[in-house]
Amino acid sequence: MRRINDKNEVPPELDESVIGTMRINPRSYKKIWNHDIIDRTKYALAGLLYLLLRERSIGNIAKTAAVVLALALWLRIDLVHGTLIFLSFALLWTVETLNSSIEAVVDLVTQEVHPMAKVAKDVAASATLVATITATITTLMFIAPPLSEKLKPILF
Repeated sequence: MRRINDKNEVPPELDESVIGTMRINPRSYKKIWNHDIIDRTKYALAGLLYLLLRERSIGNIAKTAAVVLALALWLRIDLVHGTLIFLSFALLWTVETLNSSIEAVVDLVTQEVHPMAKVAKDVAASATLVATITATITTLMFIAPPLSEKLKPILF
């Protein structure tokens, strides 16, 4: 374990490990630099369109979210619970977006089957699984009770 010396000075190796990253200028490593909000927005929209057209799981999330949110409106779910449902799907969308990005970078770096490439893809996919379970549980917690009440006269 490292200790701070008697003068409360941080050892140079620790100092560099903690703050060294912030000294790196990312512009010197980028071929393209987004200069303004319009450029950043265009790239973000390009990514969104790519996801909607090429990533089946994003399409599934979008369709499921639309159905669930419409159901929440029909059931007159209160604002707080509706917001939690919306946020759980936003989390799922975000995690799936990051998963797709990680998969694309891994595919860019190597076309061969490599154990660490598998680890990267599997771990990213596991994050999506956790977010999916979270969105499912959140939705069921807030949708199931009023839905069962609404359907009770029809089913019984």
